Amino acid sequence: MANELNHFIVHCRNRRESAAFLADLMAAPTPIDYGRFTQVNTSNNVGIDFADDLVPPGRVNESHVAFLVTDDEFDMILARLKKDSVPFWPNPGKSREGEINHLFGGRGLYTLDPGGTVLAEFITTPYSY
Repeated sequence: MANELNHFIVHCRNRRESAAFLADLMAAPTPIDYGRFTQVNTSNNVGIDFADDLVPPGRVNESHVAFLVTDDEFDMILARLKKDSVPFWPNPGKSREGEINHLFGGRGLYTLDPGGTVLAEFITTPYSY
């Protein structure tokens, strides 16, 4: 039996807003509501289920999701962020706003969803430790 990631849940302030933001950045299909979740599907069929009713207000922690993207996809994501004046950083500590990183010979960036609860990372080269 193969072990494959099928979906995971991200707690956020507004599930539809966070899902729409991420789907737009990745040019992914429109998110779909499933009961109390709003799901974004990735190109490798992993569902990201956004939930805004499972944690009491004020108890939402910043989540981190990372995506391996092509150079062309990275360029499109970066262009969308710049067009909409959405802040992005080269590191998860969110210092040096407006810069990207060049780790492992690729490019990467981090950005927050509109509710400030999902730190999305986009990289063009997988980490090699």
